Amino acid sequence: MTAEPSPEPAPAPAAAAPAALGAEPSRRLSPGARWVWLLHHALFWLVLLVLAKVFGGHVWGPLWVVALLGLLVEPALVSTIRWRRWRWDVGDEGIDVRHGTLTVRRTLIPWIRVQHVDTRRGITEQMFDLATVVVHTAAGAHEIPLLDSREAEILRERIGARARRDD
Repeated sequence: MTAEPSPEPAPAPAAAAPAALGAEPSRRLSPGARWVWLLHHALFWLVLLVLAKVFGGHVWGPLWVVALLGLLVEPALVSTIRWRRWRWDVGDEGIDVRHGTLTVRRTLIPWIRVQHVDTRRGITEQMFDLATVVVHTAAGAHEIPLLDSREAEILRERIGARARRDD
């Protein structure tokens, strides 16, 4: 009589992923974000073009051509890619943020970690009626930039209320 080997125990069911991390965040930044980023990048390349034209001829030759190409191509390309990849959402687990131009980063800010939240409006943001929501935790600050100013105020109040509730 040979004893049958006992069946191996069934593997433990995999833990379900938190709802906030299951799906990609769906909320986008304001379309005006593309214009703000385009303006910032274009100003950088414009300054570089002027410097290359003034000083570059003596040292680096046609450096101004590189700066001109950068001015014509990079601002539109980078601002569009950046806007398309930026997503955020507020869920049961916390605030889910995905961003990046070449490297995409995803962050979940749990409600229990939120200490306070505020909005910020720089000069360029004011020109386009935009605002940035800044969520502060013990580890640092996380930003959801370039939202319509009204949407940013509503989001700030919503995050603040939710963080107080989860204390």
